[in-house]
Amino acid sequence: MRKVLIPLLLASAAASPAVAGPRDWSNNDHQQAQQDQQQLHEERQQAREERQQAREESRSERSAPMFAPQERMQQRQQEQFAGRPQFNAGARFEEQQQQQIDMNAIRAERQARAGSFAGQRDENIEQVRQRFEQRQRQVRDADGDFRQSNRQFPQVMRDRHPLVVSDTPRFGTQPPLRSENQREMHWNRDWRRDNRYDWRRFRNHHRSRFHLGLYFDPFGWGYQSFDIGYRLWPAYYGNRYWINAGEYGLPFAPPGTEWVRYYNDALLIDIYTGTVIDSIPDFFW
Repeated sequence: MRKVLIPLLLASAAASPAVAGPRDWSNNDHQQAQQDQQQLHEERQQAREERQQAREESRSERSAPMFAPQERMQQRQQEQFAGRPQFNAGARFEEQQQQQIDMNAIRAERQARAGSFAGQRDENIEQVRQRFEQRQRQVRDADGDFRQSNRQFPQVMRDRHPLVVSDTPRFGTQPPLRSENQREMHWNRDWRRDNRYDWRRFRNHHRSRFHLGLYFDPFGWGYQSFDIGYRLWPAYYGNRYWINAGEYGLPFAPPGTEWVRYYNDALLIDIYTGTVIDSIPDFFW
């Protein structure tokens, strides 16, 4: 077997001497190899320069001031809004001025409208007041009110024998007598000298008892000083106004009479005629 293989190998080596021998380089191949080597060197040099530039940029960014990111952000915003329409500050200012002018005009119109409403309201109030005063004058002229400026104040409230007698309650008049026969009333006003009826000292020890609160005037005429001899309307000496003489240190009222409260005064009234028999001003407080 060996004898057969050895001749075969020798024959094949003799048939292909070029393959087994050293390679023959031509000039073209040599130039091509030099060009490839030169291009590779240039690419390496370019890559080295790019890496060096990148390192320098990184070094410069690290050594840049703190506001560099803000500048880069502004730059990115400018690049982002580069395609949008530019902001016109002058046009915006004119628009704001026009809006302010419109607002001032609206405000002035509202103020003028409010002023006209206020003037109309005042005019209506004045008209109502004038009508009210005219109505009051008409009522006074029709009723003969004593408060008219062209009339003298009647002396009815101070006169023991008033001249005006009326069947209807009206301020400044006296009611007619409820009894045709005048009764003789014997009342001694010297009781003030009796120590048993020292109502001032009694009031000093019982002040809360003399504080009765507000007084209700049945006709709303207001307070008038009623002297002895004057006659009151029955509404002023009804039982709601009676006071117990024993509780206030006063002498007991004789039959047919009653002590009554009139505002802060204490009056002794003949309940048949309404005549004031005795009067104590400022009795209550």
